[in-house]
Amino acid sequence: MIVAAAASELAGYLIERTMGAAERRSARPHRAAQLRTIKPLIRGFVQMLIVGLAALTVLSELGVQIGPLLASAGVVGIAIGFGAQTLVKDFLTGIFLIMEDIVAIGDIVQIGDRSGVVEAMTLRTIRLRNLDGTLHILPYSEAQVIDNRTKNFSSYVVDVGVAYRTDVDHAFQVMRQVGQELQADPEFGPLVDQPLEILGVDAFADSAVMLKARLRTRPGEQWKVGREYNRRLKAAFDAAGIEFPFPQRTLSLDPAAAEALRQPRAEAPRSEA
Repeated sequence: MIVAAAASELAGYLIERTMGAAERRSARPHRAAQLRTIKPLIRGFVQMLIVGLAALTVLSELGVQIGPLLASAGVVGIAIGFGAQTLVKDFLTGIFLIMEDIVAIGDIVQIGDRSGVVEAMTLRTIRLRNLDGTLHILPYSEAQVIDNRTKNFSSYVVDVGVAYRTDVDHAFQVMRQVGQELQADPEFGPLVDQPLEILGVDAFADSAVMLKARLRTRPGEQWKVGREYNRRLKAAFDAAGIEFPFPQRTLSLDPAAAEALRQPRAEAPRSEA
């Protein structure tokens, strides 16, 4: 068993070293994320296999008949499988998620009402770290629908409201100009994959005309790029005299009430000491 333990540790070290080197050499960030996801799973499987074979070898050397033991283990395994269907479902779902490259470590995903960065994937669970630092640990059986926000590329949708008296075409021109300036920026330009896409007039709200556009970015950079775009757009709209509307309310009074409000109030009589 000492030899098996040493072999298990050696196998884990070799897998870690080999796949770590492949991860560092990978020119594609997504490929590196895949290797980072698969690495602990392969290491765990190989180490379990080595320990299992070593245990069978030791039992054989002690004179234990391995054949009947394996047959019994098969029957027990079937019984356990019926009693642990959820566990088996978690394992199989995780295998298919990894094989089909649906999600990898580092992706930003939403599962049900939970969202965050994929921090780790085990044989049974996926772990998400959200913005406030909370770690959500979810079994794969709950990952029936996964929204991956960083698969291959990301997009930031710009929804901005302007006053009804605004020249919409002029507003679109200013939005395009801000997008071009953002792409020319040495810090934010490399994060933007395509020029700003103007989608058009999206809706007529109570006090605003809603304009919609979209910025395509590198995976996971949509929020950083979007915040900077909004900051620049506010300054550009102010300089161009384009108004961001705010809710207004008009009150109508009946004539008698309006006349009463216009009349000066009589001063209250002062009491004499």
